[in-house]
Amino acid sequence: MINRGLLVTVLTSIVLSSHLTLAQTAPATAKKKSSARTPTAASAWTPDVQQYLGVSQGSFTMVGLNRLSKAQLEALISTAKNATAGDPKKHLLTCGPTTPSQPGVVRVWVTVSGDDAQGLRLAEIRQAIRGLSGVDVVDAAANADRALHIVIQEQTLGKRIIGYTASYTTSTPCHDDTRKADAEIKGQLGTYTDPKGADLARDLAGMLDQDLQAVRNGPR
Repeated sequence: MINRGLLVTVLTSIVLSSHLTLAQTAPATAKKKSSARTPTAASAWTPDVQQYLGVSQGSFTMVGLNRLSKAQLEALISTAKNATAGDPKKHLLTCGPTTPSQPGVVRVWVTVSGDDAQGLRLAEIRQAIRGLSGVDVVDAAANADRALHIVIQEQTLGKRIIGYTASYTTSTPCHDDTRKADAEIKGQLGTYTDPKGADLARDLAGMLDQDLQAVRNGPR
């Protein structure tokens, strides 16, 4: 898996520095003729920028790719293609939904398995998460910015249920473009135990609210 933000930064630096070096070592006569050159074609966002550099059209200017020439951008994409070709350990991931969410809103996909045959814990947890500010609960990974997976285990005394333990993990839903399969970037792991069960959904919602601070404050 590739850290595409780091890849873009490193490759952009390489391309820019190489062109800067060529400009500094060019003969003086070339400088005199520079004013007569044809203007350099400006770079523009294309689907390849999204696929190989992981930069959406809306973020193209924000990350500075618009400052590259068309030739520089093509070289950057070509390098990214070569970096992922032929290595089974390197895969391009497309993460998050294709449509932007409302400003300040994080879309969350929740799954609950384990000792929850009737879906009671899932209903409680979804209700608690819906109560968080700036959170929209969605019904599929493809529509989500963040996922919360929970496994419920009943705590019993004899035949009586006395509480629940919830093991959970947060993640960023992605699609592995190389393997053509769903994938995830793991986030926070943890476990909650509630001796009665009544506050389990509330505690998980509070944990998720803290986990989402990085999503809210960072680039989406």
